[in-house]
Amino acid sequence: MRRKGWEAPRPSLERMSRHRFTLAALATLAVPGLDVAVTRTFTGGGEGQHDAALLTDAEGEHLVVRAPVDQQSAARLTAEVGVLEVLTPGVRARLPFAVPSTKGVLPAPQAVVTSYLPGVRLQPGAVGADSALAGSIGRAVAAIHELPTAVVADAQLPVATAADCLRGVEDLIKRVDSTGDVPLELINRWSDAVADATLWRFQPCVVHGGLAAESLLVSPKEDPDSRVTGVLGWAGLQVGDPARDLAWVLGLPEAGAASTVLDTYTAIRGRNADTALTRRALLYAELEIARWLLHGVERRDAVIADDAVQMLEALLASALDGTAGTLVGERKPTLTVAEVERMLDARRQRASGASRAPLAFHASRSSASE
Repeated sequence: MRRKGWEAPRPSLERMSRHRFTLAALATLAVPGLDVAVTRTFTGGGEGQHDAALLTDAEGEHLVVRAPVDQQSAARLTAEVGVLEVLTPGVRARLPFAVPSTKGVLPAPQAVVTSYLPGVRLQPGAVGADSALAGSIGRAVAAIHELPTAVVADAQLPVATAADCLRGVEDLIKRVDSTGDVPLELINRWSDAVADATLWRFQPCVVHGGLAAESLLVSPKEDPDSRVTGVLGWAGLQVGDPARDLAWVLGLPEAGAASTVLDTYTAIRGRNADTALTRRALLYAELEIARWLLHGVERRDAVIADDAVQMLEALLASALDGTAGTLVGERKPTLTVAEVERMLDARRQRASGASRAPLAFHASRSSASE
């Protein structure tokens, strides 16, 4: 769709990726005394969010150096450095997977050097129903959510209440509605979810804040006990809605895989896992498309915006044919005035009968004693 006043992005040579040797040089400035023996191109640095290289020092230790490509990626790197400091050895001991450690920072930041975590990026299609990997994902997410909230609060990282989360969703719906690109049926669908009080009765917990398939490192597929070995991308750590970290799980392609992840998760968290968790996760998953649309609109990028519109149209089709799932809980029928009066009369009669019962009991005891 051609958007008035917008231009499709054109190829540009304004910013070329830094060469791995340039990144290695930045790493030596960030980590005094670092002796780089081998430098390799690293494709796991963040899908274009950063320039990255994999380094091996003279002692054989592997390190990752990342440099921001714009102000947004610089902000993410800065935030992640702060979070990794919060994840102390004591906190990390509570997690069944590895977390990167910061080795050095070149201010601004021009570059950040962290430890390298072995493993392969999770491929959603590799998660089977009732598989060890699906169970491991559920345990990994639950472990994050079971961390003490003081870990986040004491570090003055964001702490949101359930009401804050609700207001955030309301604001997002208003913003995306103002674009005029979202079908009214979807706006109504999301607004109905916002109005469903049962959806927002949950206890906020520590959340990763940006969890997705690409955040997880897993053992090689040859490993019969495939599991999550590491988690990346910690810039968004906060106290918030646990459903945000589970939204991506609902998109796992194999039937039953998402159920295995969620069943494992809820079994570990017990009462801390609210009954509306899956419905909120579905809402957040749908709203990710809305965020993608806003991203395109704010950047005046017709390619991104049109892609989001197509995704919204596909979502609408799924919502209309019932395959998108339900966001709103089952509503109980509203009682009529007469039904309410009969219910109150029945309660009064039961209360009256209960109050007389002890008198009859005492009377029977009295007659028996005589």
